[in-house]
Amino acid sequence: MNDFSKIGYEYGLKPHMVLIGDVDFSNYFSEAKCLGLIYVFGFDNKNNQIPVQIAFLFQNEGPAKKFLDCLMNWIERSNNDGDAVSIEFIENNKGGYTIAIFPEMNRFIDRCVPKHLKNRISPVMMTQTHFKEIDSVSSNYYAFKANYKKVGKIAVGYVIGSPNKIEKQSDKYFIKTEFQFYEKGKMPQNSSAEMYDYIQKDKTFDKENRPKPPKETTGEIAKRRLEEIKTFFPVTYNKLNNQGWLSDLVQELSKKYEKDIIIQAICNLILFERLKQEKDLSPDFTKTGYPINILDYLLSTFESFSSYFPTADFFTMKKIENQIKNDQCELKEYLKK
Repeated sequence: MNDFSKIGYEYGLKPHMVLIGDVDFSNYFSEAKCLGLIYVFGFDNKNNQIPVQIAFLFQNEGPAKKFLDCLMNWIERSNNDGDAVSIEFIENNKGGYTIAIFPEMNRFIDRCVPKHLKNRISPVMMTQTHFKEIDSVSSNYYAFKANYKKVGKIAVGYVIGSPNKIEKQSDKYFIKTEFQFYEKGKMPQNSSAEMYDYIQKDKTFDKENRPKPPKETTGEIAKRRLEEIKTFFPVTYNKLNNQGWLSDLVQELSKKYEKDIIIQAICNLILFERLKQEKDLSPDFTKTGYPINILDYLLSTFESFSSYFPTADFFTMKKIENQIKNDQCELKEYLKK
């Protein structure tokens, strides 16, 4: 049985949704034993040499195929967009470079978050980045870096063999148009290059050092709170502001709380009473992750004059004030994190 008496919901916040990315691709890459990267060139109609393909040189075909299958899965779930796979090159001051492979964040979010939730949640992403060090920089690398944009589309696959002999080429490949190149000392904040620099220095992303996401101000939260209440509870908002409904309670509570805080609490009490009447409501609706459950319900249920409303005698000072405290706990937890 769901107990709504101890939970709050703050409309000024975007509920967190944890998105967990694929980690298998990194394990398969390691098992496949990458020996390097091969740059393949062709010729344009003016007989100029241009890059057309890059291929990972692997020793072990089984895990190499599984590695590519993982990447192909990301791509297929991103409308066959090959740039769902990010490949970045991080040059060092020792004559080599490192390749970083990971899911591109915007496309990762798009395939993990339902469209109706996308602009109303704050994603917390847990993804894997695989780094492969290359000891030396070849002339082919520089030629690829300088000219890949002239081509626009680069095929990415793998080959099996050794530096001296290629035994087999992958049956599958994907097309990328975006690559990033970073030089030592010129690494953008929060990039894979900056992350790699931390690893190289034996640092960890602890509470002091790790990048912190932007946090809304109390003013921004208050503005969003009112906008969302008007969106999800248009009838309730109108009744509270224009018809004198519960006016005595609201006036008394206004001596201690802002009006939008009071309105939010009343809306939540109405919401929870409506949820109690849902026959198919999950028995763990109020467990961990309930803000997403609430948001999903609000987005799929439009308030109208025929919606359920408790009678006026349902509302008491004690009920509303208890709900205000629950709602404020949600906000306090957010602000202190």
